[in-house]
Amino acid sequence: MRVVYDTSVLATILSRREEILRLQQAVSKGHVKLVTSPFILNELETVLTKKFKLTKQEAKSRIHLLSRVSEVITPQFVEKIVRDINDDAIIATAVAGRADYLVTLDKDMLILKKHKDIIIITLAQFKELV
Repeated sequence: MRVVYDTSVLATILSRREEILRLQQAVSKGHVKLVTSPFILNELETVLTKKFKLTKQEAKSRIHLLSRVSEVITPQFVEKIVRDINDDAIIATAVAGRADYLVTLDKDMLILKKHKDIIIITLAQFKELV
């Protein structure tokens, strides 16, 4: 299944070693095909350094790991769907990347439940699927 994790979910995963291992396992077994974008990666680096207090080098290392195991796409069009334009960029990544799931902690996106055949769920719900 093709999956886009939003920035907050990725930051949570990449700040915890056991979550990184769980993600690597899901990807290596072929259960998950990660899809991301330069927008998400850039936002993630900022979140990891400012909110999670990782050093710039630690953040870059995690971003590099994520880039290696993900399909990195650049959406050509960002549709206005929710209040936050940053959330729209994440939804656009899911649409352009033909994701099956968008995993998020953001209530504005979760309330949609589905957008263009993309199921929008929490990390806890996604873990139950995988």
